[in-house]
Amino acid sequence: MMIVVKSGLNRLKRSLEIRWKPLWQWLSLAGGLATSLIFFSAQALAWGPQGHRIVAEIAEQRLKPEVRQTIRDKFSIKHLVDVANWADQIKRKRSETRPWHYTNISAGEFLYNRQRDCPTGDCVTEKIKEFAGKLKSPKVIGRSRVEALMFLIHFVGDIHQPLHLGNAGDRGGNTIKIIVRGERTNLHAVWDHGLIQFDGQSLVKYATKLSGQITDEKVHAWITSDVIGWANESRQLAMQKGYPLELNKRGELSANYLAVGERIVMLQLQKAGVRLAHLLNQTIKS
Repeated sequence: MMIVVKSGLNRLKRSLEIRWKPLWQWLSLAGGLATSLIFFSAQALAWGPQGHRIVAEIAEQRLKPEVRQTIRDKFSIKHLVDVANWADQIKRKRSETRPWHYTNISAGEFLYNRQRDCPTGDCVTEKIKEFAGKLKSPKVIGRSRVEALMFLIHFVGDIHQPLHLGNAGDRGGNTIKIIVRGERTNLHAVWDHGLIQFDGQSLVKYATKLSGQITDEKVHAWITSDVIGWANESRQLAMQKGYPLELNKRGELSANYLAVGERIVMLQLQKAGVRLAHLLNQTIKS
């Protein structure tokens, strides 16, 4: 992996959607891509910058036209993908926002409990509810309203990453060291920066393909769940599919574990996009 960084960068460049961006967005994207190259090949990315952009693209394709126009006119956001990673980009300067991206659950527990797992409300599960409430409130205006939308776009993606509902004791798998295809990493990174296969497609084409696979029956089933349901869904995936490690004879994560993980990630991206669109359609008024 590390010895093919140069060629990997070239493949990654071709796989990304090419559009004009302000310089700060290009710099931020470059930093995220460099991080992801440490772990997987150029064609495999997940809840890093590209995962959030995929969720945003799926959601934008499913926004009501009037909601899409309101976001452009009243929030000055042309496309959701343009701000999908804003919440990650500000973490260094606004350190109080770091815990907002995940909800650590007590080991052995399969269901989220606010009193036990997030008593102060500083976790992704409660922040989604908080910022959705701010978007609904006519009293929240100006920059606070814009930030509420940008946080929401990002956090709906975060809550669908199973290890963002990981164990408190291992920091969502961050302290669990493993080997993937000869490279040392940790369990959280596997689910954060791997398990998507672009296969040379642009981000928009990949997101459109995922969106096209979503049936009306799936949409109906997915949007009937609330934020607590999303958290519990991810938590159970973490407990049933993420934490039970399957190793090959070399002591690496097995090909089967990675294949199952890829399917889970694709489904979670689809769910996140559909649910984000539904949430925005319900909370943003023209």
